[in-house]
Amino acid sequence: MSTSKRQMRLGAFIMATGHHIAAWRHPEAQADAGLNIDHYRELAQTAERGKFDLVFVADSPAGWERAKDPEALRRTAQGAHFEPLTLWAALSQVTKHIGFVATASTTYEDPYLLARRFASLDYISKGRAAWNVVTTGADVSKNFSIAGHPAHADRYERAEEFVDLVKGLWDSYEDDAFIRDKESGVYLDPDKVHLVDHKGKFFSVTGPLNVGRPVQGYPVIVQAGASEPGRELAARTAEMI
Repeated sequence: MSTSKRQMRLGAFIMATGHHIAAWRHPEAQADAGLNIDHYRELAQTAERGKFDLVFVADSPAGWERAKDPEALRRTAQGAHFEPLTLWAALSQVTKHIGFVATASTTYEDPYLLARRFASLDYISKGRAAWNVVTTGADVSKNFSIAGHPAHADRYERAEEFVDLVKGLWDSYEDDAFIRDKESGVYLDPDKVHLVDHKGKFFSVTGPLNVGRPVQGYPVIVQAGASEPGRELAARTAEMI
């Protein structure tokens, strides 16, 4: 029988005023929680004191479809909340240990910019950044100047290339690429900087990223797709870590 010590990892799923559409109406609810940094700071610090390993917020790159109905829009607080990477960068400065999982879409994001933002968050938080990979099921294409919402299979094909490319960009610099020797004047070793020179079906990116290699090497990647392509993507990201 194995005697190895097993340990549970705890994550807090935070959704502004709550998961119920009318949760903001509870007498003890913070009605403006989605845009109240003091509220999120208290939650993050409470989770850290409670020995949670991470905090997580779901996110969509645009509003909810159901909120287009005037009566639904009138009554829901779920359409007003912070962009997660901005929020986590702020909260990383008032916590020390807890991890930050931010949702970002492979359908409506750019790989280079996403890689740069998560690498920056990893530095700002001193190695506590994580990316929740989603392909975005709702059609929000009218906000992004693209010709319609991609089909399910196309979104996951794009996601696979997207994740590979982001990790390649995070590998732009070797761990010891930055010399920063004031006496010699050498800041960087060019031999330890690598282009990705990626040319795929969906993206063409030369690189390198203009951020150093993230503190963790790769920020933690989270994926929870329930469909067959989603499970394949989850397995793929696990193999790549």
